[in-house]
Amino acid sequence: MLPRKIAPLVLALLLAPCGAARAQVTQASCQTFTRTSSSAPDLVRRWLARSTDDHVTVCTRTGSGIPADAAPLYSGESGVTRQGAVCSYSSHGLTRVGTGAATQLRRYERSDAVAMAVASGHCPQPHSAPERYTETYDVSPAAFVSIMELWAAAAASAQTLDREICCEGRNAPSTAARDTLAAAATGKRLRAAIDAGRMKSAPVIRIVRVSGRAMRRRYALVVVDPDAHPAGSAYYVIYLSRWLAGAWHISGVADAAS
Repeated sequence: MLPRKIAPLVLALLLAPCGAARAQVTQASCQTFTRTSSSAPDLVRRWLARSTDDHVTVCTRTGSGIPADAAPLYSGESGVTRQGAVCSYSSHGLTRVGTGAATQLRRYERSDAVAMAVASGHCPQPHSAPERYTETYDVSPAAFVSIMELWAAAAASAQTLDREICCEGRNAPSTAARDTLAAAATGKRLRAAIDAGRMKSAPVIRIVRVSGRAMRRRYALVVVDPDAHPAGSAYYVIYLSRWLAGAWHISGVADAAS
């Protein structure tokens, strides 16, 4: 069904400010502290002393709409590993609790996000640009590669976007579905951004597996809307699906604000 409205619970997961994506949607200056870092803040030292995290990343946000006294963002992270062409590390958000000398970091996410990047050479440094990691939830490395390849092709060509649009069932790509997307306001804006070449460099900040049938895998990809003002304030949500042993298709498009 094209276009789509996003259910509140799904939207909360897609746009929740956690892990690697937090520092990517706004300008941020990040520092990484390990157990041997002499300059690590005391609360980071205390967290690393009792956790299994490899390091803590502290990001100070700047930019339009960010208060000058905005609190830093803390993430507990693993080291980077590689599986085939995919580099990855796990990440979970940390929050400050308590006051004064009793201030400490506490984990506020039960599960880990996995930040992934496709790399032909060395794994990129986390929190660096322009080589970015994408935050994922319940996405395998193989699925990540396929999804990123499909989106890269669609983001470079509106014709490819049209070709990859498919309906919800097992049917062949639907002309009606394509026409519906082309006529919708979201579809028009997305196609215009693709035709102007702006989507090719728009960061993919998150990919989430969406619950569905056992024989059909469904995912939602969140990409920054390059025409939003201020920057990073709006996103496109691209729904993708694949039947078991079948081809990948784009099954829906929506937009959302941060």
